[in-house]
Amino acid sequence: MPELTFLPEAITASWPENTKLLVAARRAKLPIRFGCAACQCGTCGVKVVSGAENLSEMKDNERALLEAMHLSTDGSVRLSCQARIMDGKASIDLSFQATYDPEKGLD
Repeated sequence: MPELTFLPEAITASWPENTKLLVAARRAKLPIRFGCAACQCGTCGVKVVSGAENLSEMKDNERALLEAMHLSTDGSVRLSCQARIMDGKASIDLSFQATYDPEKGLD
């Protein structure tokens, strides 16, 4: 079963394949900022520390929103409402959310 580590809490848990990062964080009762949960607001961005290759591919709508917010589209930042754990292990940093304002980054 795929495994996610949430930083900075260093909490690791196993999740069924195809679980959204947002869903996993909420089920683990971790503080995660989110708004629409539908790739419209950009509020739920997280930093991928490791295991980007074990997450779902980034779709065009996620990439476009990250670009509009002037955030990286190389897979090191993902919207937790879109990215899913697919296989293996990944680590994401929830504290990244304090480093950007989704409303200020939109064009």
